[in-house]
Amino acid sequence: MKVSKKYKRIIQLELNEISYPIIEHLIEKNRLPNFKKLDKNWQYLQTDSEDEYDKIEPWIQWVTAHTGKSFAEHGIFNLGDVHKLKHTQIWERLSEVGIESGIIGSMNAAKNTAKGGMFFPDPWAIHAEAFPEKLKPLWQLISSRVQSHATSKLGIGDLLKGVRSCLQFNIPISTYFSIANQILQQKLEPKVKWKLAIVFDLFQAELFKNILRKTEFGYYTLFLNAIAHYQHHYWRNYSREGFNPSIKYDDIRPDDDPISYGYGAYDKILGEIINIVKDDPDTLIIIASGLSQIPYTDKEDQGGMNYYRLKDHQSFANNIGIGAEQGFEVFPLMSRDWQIKYKNEEQKIKALNVLKSLNIRGEKLFNIREDVAEYIFIETAYTKQAESNDNITLEGKSISTFLDTFSNIAIKSGHHTGVGNLWLSGNAMSNYSRAAHVQLSDLYDFTFDALSPS
Repeated sequence: MKVSKKYKRIIQLELNEISYPIIEHLIEKNRLPNFKKLDKNWQYLQTDSEDEYDKIEPWIQWVTAHTGKSFAEHGIFNLGDVHKLKHTQIWERLSEVGIESGIIGSMNAAKNTAKGGMFFPDPWAIHAEAFPEKLKPLWQLISSRVQSHATSKLGIGDLLKGVRSCLQFNIPISTYFSIANQILQQKLEPKVKWKLAIVFDLFQAELFKNILRKTEFGYYTLFLNAIAHYQHHYWRNYSREGFNPSIKYDDIRPDDDPISYGYGAYDKILGEIINIVKDDPDTLIIIASGLSQIPYTDKEDQGGMNYYRLKDHQSFANNIGIGAEQGFEVFPLMSRDWQIKYKNEEQKIKALNVLKSLNIRGEKLFNIREDVAEYIFIETAYTKQAESNDNITLEGKSISTFLDTFSNIAIKSGHHTGVGNLWLSGNAMSNYSRAAHVQLSDLYDFTFDALSPS
């Protein structure tokens, strides 16, 4: 990927897993005016990454984008594993030549050796810390809401911390209270809970816009994830084609269309960020999706592929003897995933024995992986439709009712594909025709070459 010119500033908008066919369809319906303009006037390319499906995950692909290394080279397989990364991320490399960065929400990332700038970790980060110090209360507040899937445990103290953080970063108070209002609304009407994902993205976008206006860094990222969530969960409400009409969602209203709603919100964010830049010829805007999704209909004849998430990770872990009460650390992650950290070999053996013994209907409850020392990565393996009388058993004894312990958070409707989307505000990559394919890993060197001193 050759650079056609040098820039003083690059803004990389990481719109996780956005899918071109949906954008194209909504443009035709005149729903996305800003996407329409940029798709017509900007350079559009497609990115390629991994071929094996288990490696087409955002927490793998974004590490590739940020390091220029394939999975085989960087080896980061799980969300939260960035602390074992041995390669330099793009903001670290830019820092070596005196360029500061403002990183807002980038997935599976860490500040590491980068000097100055700002770093706001993704809300699932286990080891990464916000920088500078004044950002930490805001990140901790957002992270706690996301990791708990935004249950209604929002106290007065949380509200006051949020208000103080908003005032400090010039974020409209109305944006913060939209989160509080959304939590209140979904308590009264649980079927509007799906909107919370986009509310968090809007909040993070407000933080980003303020930092963009107030700082003079050379490189910026903004990571947004709601659309990825909506496509995985609610594609059948966007398009019925290929889906079993008898399978319906219990967690949204029949006429809700989260996907179209989410793309409309992203379109508005794009317009606002482009307006801040105001066609500055020395600023390059990159919009990258990392990967994308296509409809998933493979298990429609079996009631769909159901994703289950623990309602209370800490309580469940304590109940089975591997929680904080027994000296373990428990970390909820995205979707159906979580981790525990053990202190010694004895704890490790105990945890593995317990986790492997858990069953439902004679099938294993969890998939278990050990990719990082001292951590066990856990994923809910059971995906069939659960009945009210299904029990979780440990060594043959019932310990709880499955549906009292787990929430059905999705009937899978969107499926990852390794082809991603890339738009550039200038013809910044020479010698490429529209929709030509480039490697996602090439973004790393391209960004450095476009920004670094000659």
